[in-house]
Amino acid sequence: MTTSRFHSRPLQLSDAQAFADTATAIEAFAGANSRISVGDTLMSWQEPDFFLDRYTLGIFAKDGTLAAYAVLWANAATPVRPWLEWGVHPDYQDDNLSPQLFEGVANMSDDIIDRCPPGTRIAVQTESPCSFDFEIKALEDAGFIAARASFDMRVTMSERPLAPSLPADFSFRSYRREEDLPALVATVLASFSDHFGYVEQPFEKELAQFRHWQNNCAQFDPSLVLLVIHEPSEVIAGCLIGLTEAPKHPGIGFIDAVGVRREFRRRGLAGAMLYRSFAAFWDRGLRTVELDVDGESLTNAVALYEKVGMRIHRKLMSYEKVLREGVELGKVALE
Repeated sequence: MTTSRFHSRPLQLSDAQAFADTATAIEAFAGANSRISVGDTLMSWQEPDFFLDRYTLGIFAKDGTLAAYAVLWANAATPVRPWLEWGVHPDYQDDNLSPQLFEGVANMSDDIIDRCPPGTRIAVQTESPCSFDFEIKALEDAGFIAARASFDMRVTMSERPLAPSLPADFSFRSYRREEDLPALVATVLASFSDHFGYVEQPFEKELAQFRHWQNNCAQFDPSLVLLVIHEPSEVIAGCLIGLTEAPKHPGIGFIDAVGVRREFRRRGLAGAMLYRSFAAFWDRGLRTVELDVDGESLTNAVALYEKVGMRIHRKLMSYEKVLREGVELGKVALE
């Protein structure tokens, strides 16, 4: 799209600052005190098998402002549930840019169907704050349907928490950055295989994604990775990955992932890891800790987080648009 006021093209690495500025302005308009950093933007845009020229669209105003953007994360080996990151700058929400954005997304989606097994269901996923009327209307006008809730949850501590003891036969072990990476990835994947929408991918591909993130995430610190070992089998039974601060919220600790293998659940491992993580953040001077969770988690994760003192800070709604009906490859229920 090219007009006297706007022109469109795929995003480039040099657009990272403009993207961060626009995404931060959208978050503020939606009522969130969030910061999108240039570093995190560049890290994600350079993930393995992600192509800016193929799966992004920027609509720029005449003064160079990024008025609207769409980024379609379809770098999975089997992208049956590609994730859409999109937004319109608050100063340009009256310029009817959303239809052009979603037309661009439709064009980006053309080759996704060819990359997925025949007869499988393919649906673009995205989300919006529950109170963000502009985005909700734009999504509905584009044919997206509300699917399920998700929450940002937080705990604010008034004292250093005491972590409960692990049950017999389990112990904590420090994370050895490169040596333990394959086992950490395997544990995360095994734990999250019961997460709604999970689609199995080749392990080497997942490992490459984790390695890129570990090596380039400014908030990654191996001392905030917790491993729980089942001593008789020497298997990592569960893990927690903490970040030095929330990527969007400086000064707040962040739990990027916490999970326990199915065979070791209901033994208090997740709760012990969470409390131990809270204590580690406290020792770093951080009193508030945040994480994101599926509001309708198949493993009842919300109840676990509430049990350790976390409360819902922000509600979001996920939306999807079906590109092709068929067999659902994503996890939708526990066996």
